[in-house]
Amino acid sequence: MSTALSTDNAPQFIPKRITPTPEQLAIQTAQKKIVLIDANAGAAKTTTLALRLAEALHRGRAPERMLALVFTEAARVALRQRLLEVGVPLGVVKRLTIDTFDAFAAKVLLQMEGMQVAAMRSNEELRPVAWEALAVVAEKYGDRYPLEINTTNAAIAEFLKLQLRSKARLDLHGADFESNSMEDNLEMLGMSRTHYLWSREYEGLRGADTGDIQFRGPFDATYDLVRLLTDDEPLRQQLPAFQIIVADELHDLNEASFRLLTMLIRRGNAFFCGAGDKDQVIYTWSGADHRFLRQRFEQEFPTLQRLPLTASYRYGTQLAQAVGVLKNKASVSALNRATVIEVLHYEHTQPQACSAQLIAALEHVHAGATAILLRDRDQAIRVETALFQSGIAYDLLDMHSYLLSQEVLMLRGMVAIARKDLHAIKNGPRRGEILEALVAFAEIPFTRSQLQQAKADVANYPDLLEGFLTNQLAKSVNQDKAALTLAAVDYLRTLPAEAPAGAALQHIFGLMQLEQTARRIYVDPAQARVVARSLHGFIAVCTEAETSLGDFASWLGEMEEAVAVTSGKAKIVIACIDQIKGLEYSHVILPYLAIDEFPRSKTDPLEEENRFYVAATRARDRLSLLTPQDPAHQSRYIAALQLKAKAVTVASKS
Repeated sequence: MSTALSTDNAPQFIPKRITPTPEQLAIQTAQKKIVLIDANAGAAKTTTLALRLAEALHRGRAPERMLALVFTEAARVALRQRLLEVGVPLGVVKRLTIDTFDAFAAKVLLQMEGMQVAAMRSNEELRPVAWEALAVVAEKYGDRYPLEINTTNAAIAEFLKLQLRSKARLDLHGADFESNSMEDNLEMLGMSRTHYLWSREYEGLRGADTGDIQFRGPFDATYDLVRLLTDDEPLRQQLPAFQIIVADELHDLNEASFRLLTMLIRRGNAFFCGAGDKDQVIYTWSGADHRFLRQRFEQEFPTLQRLPLTASYRYGTQLAQAVGVLKNKASVSALNRATVIEVLHYEHTQPQACSAQLIAALEHVHAGATAILLRDRDQAIRVETALFQSGIAYDLLDMHSYLLSQEVLMLRGMVAIARKDLHAIKNGPRRGEILEALVAFAEIPFTRSQLQQAKADVANYPDLLEGFLTNQLAKSVNQDKAALTLAAVDYLRTLPAEAPAGAALQHIFGLMQLEQTARRIYVDPAQARVVARSLHGFIAVCTEAETSLGDFASWLGEMEEAVAVTSGKAKIVIACIDQIKGLEYSHVILPYLAIDEFPRSKTDPLEEENRFYVAATRARDRLSLLTPQDPAHQSRYIAALQLKAKAVTVASKS
């Protein structure tokens, strides 16, 4: 069989239901060994990859020698479905290998290791191991180093996120890592000593140091396989050899998945076709980097061919032109219908003006779903409050209501203790979460068993909370923080029931030094800033609502109950932008397009611009941009879109 797909560049596979565009045909029949598709949002990347596979099948390639790699299970299902839709028989599709990177790596490891390793896919499953590793750190190093021992669920989640990023980037396996001093490694990694030691002990418990793997969490299979193969050429020959490889969403590539992909391409001297949009790189927290698409592929494969996929099947010409200008690239629409872009102004000096304008924007709700996309979760406070006050039902996608954020639960707990009315919080597990939030912000060094028992006790017997917290604060090794926490409770106790809750919470915010506390207890500085913003926003909403301390618990309880009742039933979705890649909505609303709201300071400018691009390109029929009336306070993205008068509706609200 010829090593080339064919010398005939005319398509041999004719798909059902669709007529491929010239761009798609060029990709379907490309002759180069390595082909990269530079795709725009909504440009039918998955369908085009399905055409590429179908063409190879039609030219005689065996399905067993073909591999398709994606990053998520949803993407795997989507590619399989596109193959069926273009006309590849189900029996043939079943013979193809279509997998996520991590699932494929796990199957290869199973063949190499000859044994099944337990898979732990959720934080709930991994949490006990993380707790155990942290306990080992405290026991082994507590007398040698000042450590931050935090066993709350939020701290564990941050640790596991840090673990994933370190593995994705192969941070712990640099050339000089093992010979460096700990201090040098800490500086190189930008990691605290506690988290560094914690990572090492966690990997020890996982068996990664000895190779006797006990379990694998998310992305561990990719990480373990790449570590195993990197310096072992004979072992790389045990990789399955594929003749045709395709991969989707290449903008999510990180160091480990990129190395695995290049090993597979070289192993079978394969034809490779991958699709990605360099302007959708926003997951740097998981090791994603635009350099893979922009530079690294060409460094590995200098003769590769780049082909465009510019026409979007999601949005109309107006939006295609606008995002094309924003990202300085070709961008057109394949649709006849329009996508309305409206710029809605608000007075930035009035705290409630943006959320009021958002309610006005919802007058245009379409038959399809409407998404309110937030830069980060702190913006949900005013958005949720405005929707609740307007009686508008909403759902939250991959996020909790701000009422359940750790910082707000902590403030709810402070007021409940001071007023001796934890009974007003009727949900038992919620009372346990409030205790955990108090433990976190009071920085009480609990063991896992202590925390779990305390949460269970308070869930069942709310009267225990006050004495429990007071006793633990008295015994805390962090007496300075304990004194501030007790002083805050004492201050609240001096206030009458009719005292304004907002002013009281503002006072304890300063008294407990909560902004500095957030910087200590959150690993990610950006997350610490989000927590501080959230606290400021919540206190402001309490102030504007003129809620008293006496009514504080019932006010929040009423809203929490309303959110629970409408969950899963609403046509309006609130989501953070980082959670919606691959999704689309009839109407997208982007609030708070203001200086330091979006883009945010102290963030990578390119990643922030990519995040805005991802958000704007989720819209099918309508995109509403909410920005200050004063151009001096507007997000730079408003001007960067270069919207023309004919393509945009402009409205103001005082």
